[in-house]
Amino acid sequence: MTRATIQYPFPLHQIQVHPEISIAYMDEGEGATTFLFIHGLANYAPVWQYQISELKNNNRCIAIDLPGNGYSSRGDYPYTMFFYAESVARFIETLDLKNVVLVGHSMGGQVSMVLALRYPLLIQKLILIGSAGLEYFATHEVMMMQGALKMGTLFASDEFHLKQAIEQSFFSSHNDSAKIIEQLHEFMKLHPTKQWREMSIKSINGMLNEQVQQFLPEIQVPTHIIFGKQDALIPNSLVHFGETPTSIAQKAAALIPNATFTIINNAGHFVQIEKPIEVNGILASFVNDAKVIA
Repeated sequence: MTRATIQYPFPLHQIQVHPEISIAYMDEGEGATTFLFIHGLANYAPVWQYQISELKNNNRCIAIDLPGNGYSSRGDYPYTMFFYAESVARFIETLDLKNVVLVGHSMGGQVSMVLALRYPLLIQKLILIGSAGLEYFATHEVMMMQGALKMGTLFASDEFHLKQAIEQSFFSSHNDSAKIIEQLHEFMKLHPTKQWREMSIKSINGMLNEQVQQFLPEIQVPTHIIFGKQDALIPNSLVHFGETPTSIAQKAAALIPNATFTIINNAGHFVQIEKPIEVNGILASFVNDAKVIA
């Protein structure tokens, strides 16, 4: 593991889930329920610090760095949604986690849905926050977005575009945005730029090529969907002009057999950072089977 020069909000642990894959994670609190937090594209575990700080008082809270991100191992991995889901499943089995409430943000939400579909017995409930995978992309839309990706107009690996993407993830100016940008830039410097770019591009292609929207009716576990009303990243404005976070959440909740949703006003893509009190309340209520107020 790379020497820890970037400070995480809680002590960092490391576990081998495969001969070539180790996962870094924060593990705080105790309780009957284990919240397992999965971050989004090209991100890291500290985006969940406000959830861990509050929920660890009554629950076990674990946030991981997905392979290729943060302090987890890097390699010539496929970085598909299936690959990430398999890695998380092995993490759950290796630590023998019980009563798992899987919480996924953005790409982490799509990864979480793949895991829920493939290994429903490993988790108890599912929470999707600003989740990718709830939209359906037709073949011509996928081709258009992949064309933009190849031309560098959909995603870029340099520090400027990373900064821009993080800033667009917040509805209003937030102190945490600068810290996240600074620390992700540091991770970019610790490893070859080629590795970071390949991981990111493979992940985006994975989201496009491994769609889960058509399989939402097969999700068996109770599910709650959370969006910031002003999410500027989902739905994808490049191809879905008429959609909003609210319409995406409504359609997804109608397809998943046991699903509800909440829309939080004055919040963007990083709703769990901008509105932690509201999000933490929803998570606690959902776990305790209380009615979640939208």
